[in-house]
Amino acid sequence: MRSLLLLLSSLVCTLVLVAGQPYNYGVDIESLTRREDDSSRIVIGRLPLSSNGTLPVRPEIRQMKADPYRWDLFILALSMFQYVSQDDPTSWYQIAGIHGVPYDSWNGVEAAAGANQSGYCPHSSVLFPTWHRPYLALFEQEMYRTVNVIADMFPNGTERQAYQQAASDFRIPYWDWAMGAPDEDDHFPRVFWNPIISQRGPRGIQIIRNPLYAYPFHPKNENAFIWAPLNSWDETKRAPDTSVSLTSPPSHNDQVSAALLSKLPEIQQRLFILFSSYTDFNTFGNKAWAASQNLSTWDSIESIHDIIHIYGGLKGHMTYVPLSAFDPLFFVHHTMTDRLVAMWQVLNPSSWMTPAPAGETSFTTLKGEIQDSKTALTPFFASKDGTYWDSDMSRTTEAFGYSYADTSPPAAGSQDLREQLIRKINSWYGGSSAAGLQAISQRPRRHPRRLKDSSVVGLHVPGWRPNIRFEAENPPASSVIKNGHYTEWIANVLVNAEALDGNFGIYFFLGEASEETREWNWAQNLVGTVGIFAMNQTTGSELKISGTTPLTSALIKMVAAGEIAHLGAGVVEPFLRGALQFRVLGSDGEEVEPKTVVGLHVEISSSEVKVPKSEAELPEWGATVTRIEMWS
Repeated sequence: MRSLLLLLSSLVCTLVLVAGQPYNYGVDIESLTRREDDSSRIVIGRLPLSSNGTLPVRPEIRQMKADPYRWDLFILALSMFQYVSQDDPTSWYQIAGIHGVPYDSWNGVEAAAGANQSGYCPHSSVLFPTWHRPYLALFEQEMYRTVNVIADMFPNGTERQAYQQAASDFRIPYWDWAMGAPDEDDHFPRVFWNPIISQRGPRGIQIIRNPLYAYPFHPKNENAFIWAPLNSWDETKRAPDTSVSLTSPPSHNDQVSAALLSKLPEIQQRLFILFSSYTDFNTFGNKAWAASQNLSTWDSIESIHDIIHIYGGLKGHMTYVPLSAFDPLFFVHHTMTDRLVAMWQVLNPSSWMTPAPAGETSFTTLKGEIQDSKTALTPFFASKDGTYWDSDMSRTTEAFGYSYADTSPPAAGSQDLREQLIRKINSWYGGSSAAGLQAISQRPRRHPRRLKDSSVVGLHVPGWRPNIRFEAENPPASSVIKNGHYTEWIANVLVNAEALDGNFGIYFFLGEASEETREWNWAQNLVGTVGIFAMNQTTGSELKISGTTPLTSALIKMVAAGEIAHLGAGVVEPFLRGALQFRVLGSDGEEVEPKTVVGLHVEISSSEVKVPKSEAELPEWGATVTRIEMWS
């Protein structure tokens, strides 16, 4: 069987080499994509409105696929974009390179003294959410230009008109990684899976390299991509199988899909907490603010976004900060992240960033420099006179000429936008919370369980691994909600960003962890994971970042199983002291001793939460109380 798999992988690689070309338009791609004035500044502008005067909406990627004209243009434009000369500043290679390697200046914006070993992206910074707006707008601007060029090339008049209409208000899609997939698809959409596809275009149907599968380097830059063995790969990879080939491993998108699906309940819980209890922009936006201010709100949209990088790459390019933007997944992932930021802004329209020191050095900013809403979002120019985009200018999506269906004002006479969005958030992300139990019709218990004696709660036989998966049984709402309130439990992690050599994860289990680390992501007793998306130990940074794992959903399963009576501190605290464990997994897939993780602090906290009276309201959170210090 092993030899057969190796043969099949070899055949697939051969097919890719034979058919791995972009769509052939019969003319030189360079003549279609060349900028009119190569010497001028590249300016990110506002894309035009739809023909009816409305703001075009960025669609979910599966929604876009249901529109054949728009989808054809998307794939064709991606393919053309990826084959533009890497010397062109508006090529895929150079736009992706803004984020990380090759650490070259772009658009004439030079590095700050001592900062030329970082990309422009401000991680662990108040600018993290807003910097990505002009970055994505640059990508979208080039895609918009390309789809309109392609639409004009269709020879049939009727067909050309249909493609031109689709191109006129084209916007890039997002992948909604916080929602389950439809029955006919996998969690990680199958459109990313196949290395070659059959694609319709102006010259008929052709077999081409799938531009969503990988970005092909032409050529690869082994001097910039110093990380072995990635620097020897001719294209980006996801879950690369180096046992097949060290220099040209196949990607395993099925493993990516399974890994991200295993994180879905945790992602939904964390988003529900962010949307219902985080009202400060700095806290919501980046993973360094809470640690720097000694706050009790330790999560952030940046920390949640890290999950998709780590498990969307699984040791491929997405997993590594300086390389991640070359993977086509990067842009649909960050468009989803931007959508979540826009949703939060609808809920908290008056909350805005306050000045804060840069958590990490970027290409134009040294760590510790104060950043605020007027700080230039380099290297993105808003006009040819050298004015940069800043966060105040980027505060709304309208500034760039796009919106999302969930952040666009509803039709006249319907619910207002904020109420409509809250209903969606409760429906999408609230199902695993205690508040969500009230929205679920109660089913009679088939086999009522007898509660354990309180004197032995949390004491279990060796090997105890309860099933706390999302589909496990829930108890009646009345067993966890008392007088309209329940107790929310959260595991908080604080750690140095460069604690280990690259990415790592803190895994929380009820009961014992398997000795096989490869089983951890799918363990039935896994509560959640705090993924640390970090650089290698190269800068000597002592930056502390934070993240969280919600425990309440798992504890609700324990109520249903008869392990605990309710969510109150008198019961849950001793249970967690005896049952909750954590493990550290390094980037090499090996377990790491916690004592070797620099700056690691793990604690458990709780908050009293008031259940909303209707689906048009979000829960109201009380003060946070630290209950257990697991590691410090």
